[in-house]
Amino acid sequence: MGFSICMIFLFYSAPDLAMTQFSIDTLTVILFVLVIYNLPKYNTISSKALRVRDGILALFFGTLIALTTLEVLNEPINRETSTYYADNAYVLAKGKNVVNVILVDFRGFDTMVEIIVLAIAAIGVFSLLKLRLKSIEKE
Repeated sequence: MGFSICMIFLFYSAPDLAMTQFSIDTLTVILFVLVIYNLPKYNTISSKALRVRDGILALFFGTLIALTTLEVLNEPINRETSTYYADNAYVLAKGKNVVNVILVDFRGFDTMVEIIVLAIAAIGVFSLLKLRLKSIEKE
């Protein structure tokens, strides 16, 4: 699904968003595969009563989040922010692509932090892969 969204971003001329989405999706898939691969096989960790309790809690919080989402979707849309960015993108930042102006000029610090997060995630995946390779070498 995430890679499909990357293609939509590319189709609508947002390669920076597509690159970020592609990187995050790739790192997430690698992390999930590494975690799932190292899970113990066929262990019963909890009793049936605990699983029923966890199921009831999950159902409760899932319903709570669904109801909250429905309430948020019923709120009227405030267009002041989008109007501000559309009006001031060219005037203040001298850019014609509003999305790029928002990412680079108006929210530059946020974009820098996103790059740092991507770098930290890449270092984490690299270290997990190195640990996996070292455990294979020991066998």
